[in-house]
Amino acid sequence: MAMRSRTVVLILLAMLTASCTLPSLASPTPFTFPTPDLTHTAIFAITPSATAPPATVTLTAESVSATETSLPGTAGPTPTGPTGTPLPSATMGSLSERPNGSPITATYLNTPPVIDGDLSEWSTTIYSAEETVPYAGDNWTGASDLSANFYIGWDNENLYLAINRTDDTFVQVSWGRYMYRGDDVEIQLDTDLAGDFHSAVMSNDDYQIGLSPGNFDSIESEAYRWYPRYLESWLRTVVVEAVRNDGGYVLEAKIPWSVFAVTPLDGTRFGFALSLSDNDIAGTSSWQSMVSSVNTRRVTDPTTWGTLILEGSEGE
Repeated sequence: MAMRSRTVVLILLAMLTASCTLPSLASPTPFTFPTPDLTHTAIFAITPSATAPPATVTLTAESVSATETSLPGTAGPTPTGPTGTPLPSATMGSLSERPNGSPITATYLNTPPVIDGDLSEWSTTIYSAEETVPYAGDNWTGASDLSANFYIGWDNENLYLAINRTDDTFVQVSWGRYMYRGDDVEIQLDTDLAGDFHSAVMSNDDYQIGLSPGNFDSIESEAYRWYPRYLESWLRTVVVEAVRNDGGYVLEAKIPWSVFAVTPLDGTRFGFALSLSDNDIAGTSSWQSMVSSVNTRRVTDPTTWGTLILEGSEGE
């Protein structure tokens, strides 16, 4: 009996082994998953094999990441490409100038101006701010209502501004962060123009500073920094002097470069806009209109600002 059972087992094993080679009983073809859409997430990206030829890399100013750029005012290593070749300067070419209006040039001043509200010593190029910005022109009636001519210069320590403001009704009852609810002057400066050229939101290298004449009585002239937000404060190191006249007022300002955390150099380019807020309702704190050196200017979008170029240097 034991012999017969052993024989049956051997026969069954032989039949099972033979069935594995039959065409109708072949193993199923392994299923291949479709290649995922690599735009969804980078975790599906295929890592090239060690024997694959390196990809050709074209280095352009646009390829310089903002994270590779030194913080404003600090020195950092020169970014290099995969082979150690220095990257081209991000301040050159298409990233060195905004398309919004003609650039404004700040002239190097071998003799700094006296900040006293007297513009007779200014002989550099004169610029104008007399175009309303988006959504800020409904209450503006023309250049006699609000406009300005201004000069701009620099040296190794300071940026200098001189503004001759035309304003048919002078009102300023606000100060500090609310000075824009009166007849103030504001400047915006993008200190890393190339590094975040295409970014439409303000970052820590974008500055907005207000200059107020006060009210020529109980409210003193002052400077205030709104942006970057973490640096919001009065600017005690900025010198502001203003003189009122029949048609508005004249204002001069000396702004240390340390306010912007930059070291100025001949040829440096910044995003820039000079703007003026207006309030014509006596005794109130209200923002009614704004004109600017660039009519595309939006407060938190640096791509809508203009361009400021530093020209000249000591000894020229």
